[in-house]
Amino acid sequence: MTGRIRMAANPRRRIPACLLIALAAAAFAGVVHAKEPAPVAKHIILFIADGMQADNEIAAGRYLAGKDDGLSFHAFPYRGRVATWDVTVYNRQAARAGAPPYNPAAIRPNLGCDPVPRGTGARCTCGAPGGTNPGADSASTATAWATGHKTDAGNIAWLPGDPDGGGLRTIAELMRLERGASIGIVTTGPFSDATPAAHVSHNKSRSDRHAIADEILRAVQPEVVIGGGHPERNGDRFLSAALYEDARKGRIGPYLFVERKRGVDAGRALVEAAARAAARKKKLFGLFGGPGGNFEPPVPTGDGSAVVRRAAVESPLLKDATLAALKVLSGNRSGFFLLVEQSDVDWANHAGDYGWMIGAMWGLDEAVRAAVDFVNRPGDDVTWSNTLLIVTADHATGAIRFDDARRLGKGRLPLQSPGLCPDRAAWCPGYPGGEVGYTATGHLNEPVSIYAMGDGGLTRHLSRFEDSWYPCTPLIDNTHLYHAMTNAAGIPRPSPLRAVVTRPTACPAR
Repeated sequence: MTGRIRMAANPRRRIPACLLIALAAAAFAGVVHAKEPAPVAKHIILFIADGMQADNEIAAGRYLAGKDDGLSFHAFPYRGRVATWDVTVYNRQAARAGAPPYNPAAIRPNLGCDPVPRGTGARCTCGAPGGTNPGADSASTATAWATGHKTDAGNIAWLPGDPDGGGLRTIAELMRLERGASIGIVTTGPFSDATPAAHVSHNKSRSDRHAIADEILRAVQPEVVIGGGHPERNGDRFLSAALYEDARKGRIGPYLFVERKRGVDAGRALVEAAARAAARKKKLFGLFGGPGGNFEPPVPTGDGSAVVRRAAVESPLLKDATLAALKVLSGNRSGFFLLVEQSDVDWANHAGDYGWMIGAMWGLDEAVRAAVDFVNRPGDDVTWSNTLLIVTADHATGAIRFDDARRLGKGRLPLQSPGLCPDRAAWCPGYPGGEVGYTATGHLNEPVSIYAMGDGGLTRHLSRFEDSWYPCTPLIDNTHLYHAMTNAAGIPRPSPLRAVVTRPTACPAR
């Protein structure tokens, strides 16, 4: 584990003019120092839609609201784009360019993502949409925003190259250490999977699920853990039999345990368990999920009503899990960090399954709405003046093609062929009506969307990184997200990365 880093000096101290250049360089590298008192994010809520690319947002907006920007987070005051490459992608592209491999002290960001100029859409020209240049994976991308480090594919909060002792302190751990904050992870996938794991565990391989699950529940012990991986349909694939038995029999001391049971409404059971945990000052572990470990995905009707139905009562909806986590975490007046992942967007895009994707996007949208409503409630300490809510994706999966001559209306789905697409197909028709199709079903090296809501002084921590690594574009890097969160929380950290950026004398006209 890396050592503790001392906090920066008091931002209110008068700064000599001779230091202004040095401070500007530090801000460019990753630390933004406020010149006057600014709001502090006691609470950070980070939503990750695994594999969500921009066309998923358009598709869901059309289904749910009849317009391209009809999702709840499309109304957030901050909207931007994030580059998602990792060390594995960088080295592949450096080799093609005859450039040196990844060096954190001399990064050439354009080898990770060489974006088109501002005004033409944030897209990496070095990421070919046919899957010929695949993008990063969920473990390395989650590590980037959780720790501020780029790493290799498959690493969980661990340095690239897999050195012994290469574990990295995460934003969640830092907020607990420096602020006394509580930690929560919520996912529709297995709780030991890459995205949640990268915030509360450390491992050289995302595949080491038993060790990851043990570290989460026995060592780090977040105040809330809610996710899939229940052994009823998966055996010991996602956690060991010993860990499951200890949880079920109350042998993991601080946790109130609630699990999947046949015929029992998991959403109701989870909300009730959260109320008991909050009243008793206990931690909460909720273990659900069906075949494959994931919560059963919601199912859109496609009948023009824009209705999406719950698939099974034995797993909660993502909004139920989010509200249960917020119930427990908000009892800590020192604040909290909550990671919420909708994992099924990725799985649906890998399968080229449009209906599955719409159901997953609805689940995300409902959970975001629930979180916004929670912050809006009067009479508690969670307000927009001290809360930063972010919605983004870890990477893009798949590439949808729309035929606007056959544009789908509100509540309408295309006819889907049985079997659909093989994972990572280069071309996937699958839709005989021609309204949509998939030009790829693998991970792509493309920027993803980011949305944020909170006091303006909190969301500005994101906008300050625009144009820094990727000149003449509004792009930020996924490692910048770590610094935006730590800066907003009042616990800034110097960046371990140094970018070598060639800036043009003038940006192309918009």
